[in-house]
Amino acid sequence: MDIATNPAPEALFEALSAGFNIWCTPEDHPQGWEDVRLIAGAFAKPYGFVGTVTWGWEGERIAFLSLNTEAYDLADQRPERFGRTTDNSRACIHNRPDDLLWAEWKIRWLFEQAEIPCPPIVVE
Repeated sequence: MDIATNPAPEALFEALSAGFNIWCTPEDHPQGWEDVRLIAGAFAKPYGFVGTVTWGWEGERIAFLSLNTEAYDLADQRPERFGRTTDNSRACIHNRPDDLLWAEWKIRWLFEQAEIPCPPIVVE
């Protein structure tokens, strides 16, 4: 399901040493990403960064998944709505409810494909 090498529509993930990134495409994206221009860049298809999942360890087992989303493409392409706030943060693109809902669905789907029970998802 590696977005970097797999052109299949469902390949939206990028492995990290302690978890994975989730990307979206023009055809499969969170609500609110309509009309956002995404380009292929280094990957096998057009993409936009949605968020990161990191492993939450308890001893030697993954006890939970920590999810954090950042809608950078929304901020870059719609600065009037999603740009930097007055305190120079990007709070309006951090963990947007629509991004979290979509990412959680994709995470659960990925674990189903691997036939592994999905650990609880905790939002950072």
